[in-house]
Amino acid sequence: MAETPPAPGPALPKWPIGPETFTMVLLLTVLVAYGAISNNIVLPVLPALAQGFDVPVGAAMLTISTFFVGFGLGQAFYGSLSDRFGRRPVLMAGVGLYTLASAGCAFAPDLETLMVARLLQGLAAASAQVLARAVVRDLFTPIRAAQILSLMSAAFAFTSALAPFVGGLFQGWFGWQGVFMVLTAIGAATFFVLLTGFGESLSKKDPDAMNLPRITANYRSISVNRVFLGYTFTFSAAFAGMFAFHSGSSFVFISLFGYTPRMFGVFFALVLVGYLLATVVSTKLVPVLGIHRLVAAGVLISVVASGIMLALVLAIPANPAAILIPQFAFMFGFGLVMPNAIAGALAPFPEKAGAASALLGFIQQTAGGSMVAVLGLLVDGTALPMAGCIFAGAVLAVACFLVILPRTARVHETAG
Repeated sequence: MAETPPAPGPALPKWPIGPETFTMVLLLTVLVAYGAISNNIVLPVLPALAQGFDVPVGAAMLTISTFFVGFGLGQAFYGSLSDRFGRRPVLMAGVGLYTLASAGCAFAPDLETLMVARLLQGLAAASAQVLARAVVRDLFTPIRAAQILSLMSAAFAFTSALAPFVGGLFQGWFGWQGVFMVLTAIGAATFFVLLTGFGESLSKKDPDAMNLPRITANYRSISVNRVFLGYTFTFSAAFAGMFAFHSGSSFVFISLFGYTPRMFGVFFALVLVGYLLATVVSTKLVPVLGIHRLVAAGVLISVVASGIMLALVLAIPANPAAILIPQFAFMFGFGLVMPNAIAGALAPFPEKAGAASALLGFIQQTAGGSMVAVLGLLVDGTALPMAGCIFAGAVLAVACFLVILPRTARVHETAG
């Protein structure tokens, strides 16, 4: 079946960016990476924050958790807002708030003000991630959407790996405030592009999308769809496993194994290469194998790799390779799961892509946050809790794929 993308909405800007252009893919990639960039770039400056505000390091780490509180809460309502008013105005409002909140972080006089600004920053950043995915669904058919999301995921992996290095660099030049200056500049540049070059992607606005009964009905219809639930919970469980590594690896490699923060950054980047490779492979294979098969391959690779990691950590607990090599493979599997599961989850809802993307993001962030909470309770001074949580996420992903996702999920892959 020939893939014909839905007709885009009216081109509002003076020089609209075409859907298939590099600029559009770059813009959407930056938007979907707002959460990761805003978090990863801050990680190296936490000790400087603690010293600058004369607070314990644990208190400084609250700037990470408050960001994710806002980021998780924001997932819930941006979709419906954009279904009612369009993607462009809601995106511009969200990115504008993000820019102001980032500037507020840079000039925060105390930790409490910084935490409030970070909460607002997370709330605003959620608009970028939710609506970037919705725009992809607006402009492309599911197979092409999976390809675009794979390209975006590849760039996402690169920026996620680069962000800690950038944070450390700007801290050295301008202090901890330099990190938030970078985020302010990113927000301002994105706002300019949206203002001057981004057309409305939603072909038909829903005037009742913000009505409470309609919102309830929309989320009810989405939440009972097994295709959406299967792909969403599969992706979210795998994401939770990935997030366990993201949250626990600095402790394992720096505190437990004695590596420097710079060397930890190298390890972190090397592991993300597995994810990067998978997104490139996915782009090439999804037209041939389809979304369903690639998600299946991804969860299988992830569960085998994390199982091997758990076994190796039990057998040789002080060996970094016992974690790095299996995690590289896990991230390769996750790189197959992420773009394809998102595209599969949104495919049944072309007319409610915003709400579906919002619900998916909320479930994703809830799963990741819950896994980190579990990991925090299990920490015992070894790498075992982290390895166990990664494996648990992979096992849950396989279970969700096999139990929830119906075999008829493939019929949505060519839906327009």
